[in-house]
Amino acid sequence: MTKWPDREDRSVETSFGSTMVSTVRSSGAGDPLVLLQGGGSTVAVWDRFAEAWQFDRPIIAVDTVWDAGRSVQRRPVADGRDVATWLGETLSGLDIDRAHLMGYSYGGWVALNHAVEASERLLSVTAIEPPGAIVRMPVRAWSKMLRMLLGDDEQYRAYLTWVRGGRLPESTMLDLLMAARTDFVQRGTPRPTRLTKDQWKGIRTPLMIMLGGRSRLVPSIRASKVVRDVSPQAELHILPDASHAVLVDEPQAVIDRVREFVARHDR
Repeated sequence: MTKWPDREDRSVETSFGSTMVSTVRSSGAGDPLVLLQGGGSTVAVWDRFAEAWQFDRPIIAVDTVWDAGRSVQRRPVADGRDVATWLGETLSGLDIDRAHLMGYSYGGWVALNHAVEASERLLSVTAIEPPGAIVRMPVRAWSKMLRMLLGDDEQYRAYLTWVRGGRLPESTMLDLLMAARTDFVQRGTPRPTRLTKDQWKGIRTPLMIMLGGRSRLVPSIRASKVVRDVSPQAELHILPDASHAVLVDEPQAVIDRVREFVARHDR
């Protein structure tokens, strides 16, 4: 977190536990952008993005209550409705009435789920590489994930290398991910579920979806066909050279496209 710009950390009490939030204030006139990280991670992943967007709008990064960040979970989060309830309580605790919502990987599913369950606060939703939300994950990905969950640290490193297109994270982030694996016990986290056609068609919030062309968790060709069929109004961007680790592989593309998209949907 030393790589972050100046920020304010605050704990918000919810019915699922205390949720830690990092906020970067802004002199910009844009509406707040709320960030949700991927599974097994923390808000530390947003450092360069918070720095890039801080002059446009307030940046609010939420340590999801079920992950190995600074939040403290006291009650299981059973399903998508619980996920939306937790996030809604967090936003209420921050006195946020309207905001943009962006999530990466598992956080991408959380963002889409909120657009389905509780969209009234949302100005826009950006989902980056949301596994299981658009199409089923490939069988090989499930196999690799199961082997990783049951294996040792070396198998976890091998999984990270595989899912990130052949590269391990840089050393400090790798240390953080390894600590999340070895020193943290999850207390109930729902598996991402695929949105139904009716749920897609019910989303009225401006929506952008970003996919990695070389992702091994979200097959971009199949997923893009589904998005164009069930949500033709959504903006769809495929980054052809990116793996599932879009934030690492194409950070500037994410920065530029998100900046332009949310600016169009500010109040």
